[in-house]
Amino acid sequence: MKLQYLGTAAAEGFPAVFCNCEHCRAAARDLAREWRSRSQVLIDGRLLIDFPPDSYAHALRFGVDLSAVRHLLVTHSHTDHFYAQEFVNRGYKFAAGMKEPRLDIYGNEEVFSVYRESTRREMRAEVGENIAFHVLHPWQKFTAGGYEVLTLPAVHTAGEETLLFCIRADKTVLYLNDTAPFSEEVYAFLRAEGVRADLVSMDCTQLDRAASKRHMNLQDNVFVRQKLLEYGICGPYTKYYVTHFSHNSAPLRDRAERLAASYGFCAAHDGLTVEV
Repeated sequence: MKLQYLGTAAAEGFPAVFCNCEHCRAAARDLAREWRSRSQVLIDGRLLIDFPPDSYAHALRFGVDLSAVRHLLVTHSHTDHFYAQEFVNRGYKFAAGMKEPRLDIYGNEEVFSVYRESTRREMRAEVGENIAFHVLHPWQKFTAGGYEVLTLPAVHTAGEETLLFCIRADKTVLYLNDTAPFSEEVYAFLRAEGVRADLVSMDCTQLDRAASKRHMNLQDNVFVRQKLLEYGICGPYTKYYVTHFSHNSAPLRDRAERLAASYGFCAAHDGLTVEV
């Protein structure tokens, strides 16, 4: 299984869209190395997690063929994770020679609501008929393009069922964005499903800053890793990556990688490809 981090920043990006703090100014001086776009992950070139407004830039920057993506998992409706307006361009005169004419989108009720509202003005029938939406809730199991997906409840946004994903094929990936440390039920559910994670990707919005009620820092990541080990979900074979960094945490590459390594993690960066 090949996992590619297309974006590794939080909602505002890094450098942040309207910011002139010292960290953003430093990042702007070396964009080739420091630029972090909004978070998105591609698995095996065909299963996508989240669709931020930077998706078009990701396609150009990393040579990704978005038309080859057949299945899209969406964590929640925040704009940095789901920019639905773009889907009106997926067909008609806007897109020729697409590898996959059909797209299946999987997300919660609020994601579906955002999709309908964002596309209702411009969506052409011949485009919309090739996009199918599947409403998800926590604790589900389904198959998407040969991958078995388990949905888990995040601790993120009141009033919305933000989702975490366990993705299984020949290998198993736990994708844990956007969330604070979650309930014991999640670990118990994963153990009951016999999950053995080869790679864990964790929200680390805060990096070494104080804890948050909606996101994690490195100490939270350590806590989650320990719980996963206690429940037998992870082991010595598991790789751990942290991502989704806020500009407030000064996630310059050298600093983020040094801090993450001191806790036994790898800090993801835009374009990083990991084989598991």
